[in-house]
Amino acid sequence: MLRPVTLIVEATGLRKRYGSVAALDGLDLAVEEGHVVGLLGPNGAGKTTALRILVGLVRPDAGSVTIAGEAVGRGWVAGERVGAMVATPVFYPHLSGAENLRVLTAAWGWPRGRADARITAALDLVDLASARGRAAKGYSTGMRQRLGIALALLADSPTLILDEPANGLDPAGIVEIRDLLVALAAGGRTILVSSHLLTEVEKTCDRVTIVDRGRIVASGTPHALAGGGERIEVRLPGDEIATARGVLEAAGLRVSQRSDAAELWVEGAPDGATVSRLLGAAGIYPDELIRRRDSLEDVFLRLTGVLDEGPS
Repeated sequence: MLRPVTLIVEATGLRKRYGSVAALDGLDLAVEEGHVVGLLGPNGAGKTTALRILVGLVRPDAGSVTIAGEAVGRGWVAGERVGAMVATPVFYPHLSGAENLRVLTAAWGWPRGRADARITAALDLVDLASARGRAAKGYSTGMRQRLGIALALLADSPTLILDEPANGLDPAGIVEIRDLLVALAAGGRTILVSSHLLTEVEKTCDRVTIVDRGRIVASGTPHALAGGGERIEVRLPGDEIATARGVLEAAGLRVSQRSDAAELWVEGAPDGATVSRLLGAAGIYPDELIRRRDSLEDVFLRLTGVLDEGPS
């Protein structure tokens, strides 16, 4: 029997303008319970605006949001309801990591016993227990990012919304955050994470949503999005590109050109030998010919307009 789908985060028709700029233009977003969803998009695509609306920090001009069945609107702010980190974490530099977390529990009005227990648990989860008494000003960038995630975990919410949690980290720090998110997901949490690190998204998330110009342009598993297309990449002398493209398109193949003027992408060919024979019959001999399966990065670049598809 199929398990019924429970939508934890559901946004419908979100619109938001800042002056003449449309940050969101009818965005629809759904996050199912128990999944780790990566939200991808180029700079200015609307990712951060969408996340700020989801946690109640920004009001949309139109549209609606529910989280765990509760409507997000005026007076609704994430915290105890949803664990969130939607900006670079800022802390009181002279307070310790634990004291920074205590400031938030005090704002929530928690009794001391509950606060102590959750502070300890949150710091343990992000591997900062040994640094709990150290002043935040002495934390590395990675430690500050992890302390920001500890803030999001403080109320032990089953839902986390994180904006660029690995931002500014070195490779070792990125791996630390990846391992942390995988462990949190294994514990049953639903996580929506915005990131520009496509490789990390492939390794961390079981669902991916791509946003561009304020709209969702693709959504699915990383495998489904990245594994659906194969192509032949052909490198040729620049003065033969136009002729080669005409030959291949005349044979019914789909041809596109990257910003690299000496490379064609050919789709629909059964194998590289077919492409080579077609070109050879026209007296054109490639410098290089490679068969390649699309990666998530390829799909992302194509959907967000980086790949020049040429005349349609």
